[in-house]
Amino acid sequence: MAFSEHYSTQASRVGRASITFFVKEGSKPMIRAALADGGYGTSYQEGLVNMLNDLIESQDRKRVA
Repeated sequence: MAFSEHYSTQASRVGRASITFFVKEGSKPMIRAALADGGYGTSYQEGLVNMLNDLIESQDRKRVA
């Protein structure tokens, strides 16, 4: 059997794609604080998605989430 037949996907990830990026060591708390202080949310995922949606909307594009 193929690998995909044994692979299960977490329900919240169905129909979504991931993006991974790397930042300098020690910068994650500063990024989280900046996102929260900017009103984008208190988690990395929520904050980054909200920040990107604001950028996308400012360019008259369709929201991503």
